[in-house]
Amino acid sequence: MTAITRVARTSEASEPRERSGDRGVPASERVGGAGGAKPPGQRMQQVRWYVLLAAGVPILTMGLRLDARQERDAGGFKAPTAALERGRAVYVLNHCHFCHGVDLTQATMGAANLSQSPLVGADDDGNMIGPLVKAGLPNLQTAMPSYTELTSVEIVDLARYVHFLRQQARFKELSRPADTPAGNRTTGEAYFDGAGNCRSCHSASGDLSGVGRKYDTATLRARLLRPGPTMPSEGLSPTAGQSAHLKLLENYTAANVQNLVAYLGATR
Repeated sequence: MTAITRVARTSEASEPRERSGDRGVPASERVGGAGGAKPPGQRMQQVRWYVLLAAGVPILTMGLRLDARQERDAGGFKAPTAALERGRAVYVLNHCHFCHGVDLTQATMGAANLSQSPLVGADDDGNMIGPLVKAGLPNLQTAMPSYTELTSVEIVDLARYVHFLRQQARFKELSRPADTPAGNRTTGEAYFDGAGNCRSCHSASGDLSGVGRKYDTATLRARLLRPGPTMPSEGLSPTAGQSAHLKLLENYTAANVQNLVAYLGATR
């Protein structure tokens, strides 16, 4: 039953019925009729109507807000694939979101910020996350319980969902205009050829030649961070190259990105 129906039926039930002696008598001539003071009982029924209506307004407003967010629940947004949704179920049903946040960006109660955690950045399908989750952190700072009952499949699903959330968080963080000074082209080239291992697949004088002329700075940064699809799709696995870029996305520093943009932006 909707709030409107409840309010209307309550009003009908509480409204005084017309007295038999009033039938056929003009309203202006009845006790408390048009222009006259209403009897105390009738005034109370009118007050009840306004109170019930006022109480129903927040309920109606809340219903509108919930309808506008059908893909969101207490555990965050529905994942884009069935496999990631399985991981979300493990994450939420084991209450990870209470401390680490539904999107990893609002850690509370001393919990680690998983969007920045070096351990998560080094993880591969739960090989680092799994042992920690099973052991727990039973200390005064976090009191993270152990989840020994989780299966190896659930650990993998959980880890992949955490990586998905981390990638979304890092992209949002790193694609914003940087407050830091402009990047250094030479340092960017050194990262491209060395720690970033970009040179194993790309060449500034080959496939990336002229990208600085082709894209503005914001677009170049976005494509550098995530050259593949913006969201995983059901039935499609990332290529080896896309997986490598997602791993970099999780572990870039702001300076890495600034320096790479300065280096690639100069390739005109």
